[in-house]
Amino acid sequence: MHHPTFATPNLTTFCRLDELGLQAVGQLLEPDRAVLECRVLDDDPWCRKCGAEGVPRDTVTRPLAHEPFGHRPTTLLVRVRRYRCAQCRRTWR
Repeated sequence: MHHPTFATPNLTTFCRLDELGLQAVGQLLEPDRAVLECRVLDDDPWCRKCGAEGVPRDTVTRPLAHEPFGHRPTTLLVRVRRYRCAQCRRTWR
């Protein structure tokens, strides 16, 4: 006999965003579309030019297409942090 065990609902796991290194932080459901607001789990604060640690500068959003939910096209709105190196002045995401 099966004894099913349920876990707490998790939109990140349900949408398979954890496989992409993203975490769902918000959702917008409309009759004709779905938008999931996400953030990147593994930031990269190290400068690739000089190796120094960067300072957070701001964030930018990137819309990406994702698997549809039922009949709704789904878009991921990914917030990506931008960094600036204090030593060489390089900026990256």
